[in-house]
Amino acid sequence: MPTLKAGLNTRQSIQTQSLGGPGPIAFDGSTLNSVKQRHSDIIDYIRLRLADGIVDVELDHEHYHMAIKQSLIKYRQRASNSVEESYAFLELLPETQEYLLPNEIMQVRQVFRRGIGSVTGTTASQFEPFASGYLNTYMLVAGRVGGLTNYELYTQYQEQAMKMFGGFINFTWNPVSKKLTLIRKIPETGRNYVRLNSLTSTGTAVGSTITITLAQSMAINIGDTLTIANCSVTGYNGAYNILTYNPFNLQVTVTSGSLLAAASVTGTALSNTQISTTGTDSPAEIVMLQIYNTKPDQMLLNDPYVYPWLQDYAYSFAKGILGEARSKFGTIAGPQGGTTLNGTALIAEAKEEMAKLEEDLKLYIEGSTPLTWVIG
Repeated sequence: MPTLKAGLNTRQSIQTQSLGGPGPIAFDGSTLNSVKQRHSDIIDYIRLRLADGIVDVELDHEHYHMAIKQSLIKYRQRASNSVEESYAFLELLPETQEYLLPNEIMQVRQVFRRGIGSVTGTTASQFEPFASGYLNTYMLVAGRVGGLTNYELYTQYQEQAMKMFGGFINFTWNPVSKKLTLIRKIPETGRNYVRLNSLTSTGTAVGSTITITLAQSMAINIGDTLTIANCSVTGYNGAYNILTYNPFNLQVTVTSGSLLAAASVTGTALSNTQISTTGTDSPAEIVMLQIYNTKPDQMLLNDPYVYPWLQDYAYSFAKGILGEARSKFGTIAGPQGGTTLNGTALIAEAKEEMAKLEEDLKLYIEGSTPLTWVIG
């Protein structure tokens, strides 16, 4: 059963609650020119280069915006500079292997755990003599430090222990469905997730009463916080204050804080939905993901190296559209034989310019990082 993780905030940063941890993958678009302004600038650039105002350019706004969209699509497909390396925290649920990450994440490189083995924490049963010796040598003895050899042995020891005792989590990543599948299940550590028999609402507006019928009893007090998770119907996931609880029919009522996509949850969406309460609302484990996420359009459009490439590609793409339109008719009837249109020439120029621009991406002129040594 996949765990849904999706959404951006108003500043186009990946939401804190999507990936856990103290904060989002930060991006503040308020310091940059808006996407709308940049689109307007590129449209003016295309219009004026096509001599609009001197001659009639038959393109509509839809054509200009499609040219800009296609330039961004092509850049994201071909340029490494369209993504950035980030680190994010993911809360692992008990006995759950599959997680759906936000669409902005393109690749997951590594999953890091807090501990070096199959258990984490600082309990007495996890006392490790080599780590204690390292701490004593390097940090607790005033005026003394260990040698580099000791430090190298310690780090190699940690790496080997992680290999042997589960410090690394194997996983598979599907870049299309954004599904992260962990090749292990994290055991239950005290949080009780409960399945539902039904999930309905009196309406879809904010403030509607949501009625939850539990599949089994759980410790619930009026006024506690109840969390709905894994529901694929928009609007239901989140934390709520419990209004009423009937222990006989196991029905709980809460008030919706956002618009609901439907007044009832059924089928697979219901079977995947989970409920937890305040007293047990803690993840089985929190891991850190090394990821590559897409840069927002606003960041690319404000990049001093990327922006010229985008506007030139959009211009060439728009020129090709205009050439296709003009090539439908070789001439326009008029005095002294009429006017010859340049549709064929525009198409040829557009193809040549776009091929040159795509070749420029291979030369990294727009700021992408060149390839390093490739072995094998």
